[in-house]
Amino acid sequence: MSGYKIRFNGLDRLYDSFSWRLTRRAKKAWETGIVVDGTFLQKLEAKIADKSLRKFAVGVASATDGLYFAMKALGLNKDSVIGCPVLSYVATGGAIKRLGARLEYIDVDQYGSIGSLDSKKLDAVVYVNLYGSPAEYQRLKDFCNDKHIPLIEDAAQSQGAWYHGIPSGKMGDISVYSFAPSKNLPCFGTGGMILTDNADVYDKLKPLRKHGIGTEEHGYNSILSEDHASQLTLLLDKFDSLQKMREHIQKRYEKQLKGIEFLIKKEKGVFPSYHKCVIMCNERNKLKSYLANYGIETAIHYSYLLDKTMTNHYPMAELIQAQCLSLPIYPYLKDSEVDYICNRIKKFYGI
Repeated sequence: MSGYKIRFNGLDRLYDSFSWRLTRRAKKAWETGIVVDGTFLQKLEAKIADKSLRKFAVGVASATDGLYFAMKALGLNKDSVIGCPVLSYVATGGAIKRLGARLEYIDVDQYGSIGSLDSKKLDAVVYVNLYGSPAEYQRLKDFCNDKHIPLIEDAAQSQGAWYHGIPSGKMGDISVYSFAPSKNLPCFGTGGMILTDNADVYDKLKPLRKHGIGTEEHGYNSILSEDHASQLTLLLDKFDSLQKMREHIQKRYEKQLKGIEFLIKKEKGVFPSYHKCVIMCNERNKLKSYLANYGIETAIHYSYLLDKTMTNHYPMAELIQAQCLSLPIYPYLKDSEVDYICNRIKKFYGI
């Protein structure tokens, strides 16, 4: 069907709720005459660093650029071997490929987080808090510390998550947020933020987003714009309340869909970001089509693995890829809409 009663992404609702304030913020940025690298970005970087318990933050045009710059600033290069989960958005592996490094794909655990690294010989690890559930940070940290290699947190999906008192954004030598329209803290365009506590790494990051000018390193034009920074600062002030809306929706799904497996970590001291609400179902494609017929848009994260050369090699990632289905979850999704989705799923399963 061409139209949906309930869309998968609710960015329009977020904009409608803040439209005049977002427009006013952007107008203030435009009136300064400074399009990039001005006071709005500086304020946002300071606020993000403070909220993430980090010393430094560097705003960039996308999280993909952020991952690439992070690896460059850590001294990784084309001779490096970098491990990353085989189940993730394409940008995770794409940033490593842009660096020219060799990718070592790793299977995931039952929640989609990066699996065992014990037999791997690596120069760095890039991991993802898939769907917003924090990975086993302590295990990853211990492995990297033992090998004396850097740990890079792809936190594109996990802003707002916590792992035993540590916020996503601080779970690694360097972390990268995404502000893409689908993310928990979105701008109405693209954007990203790199976070670190290392002053030397910070000094290397800043020129990389300006073509590497003043250094011998090659960078790109990749600075988070002033209008996006101004709008993100506004939404950051409302972030905790927006997160509570996501949590409420997730729990409403779980309460009504008992017996359905949700890919979300349930562990004392671990709090997800509720970025995606993902269920596992044997008849995933049939359920997706069934819900579409009733006006409900869903999505698959992800429809393929990053390693397209190997089959029957990543058992857990292949299982999740074959059975996962993402349900709508976003601020201002109504309880009645969640109830409607749940009722259709229960009818599909005859429960």
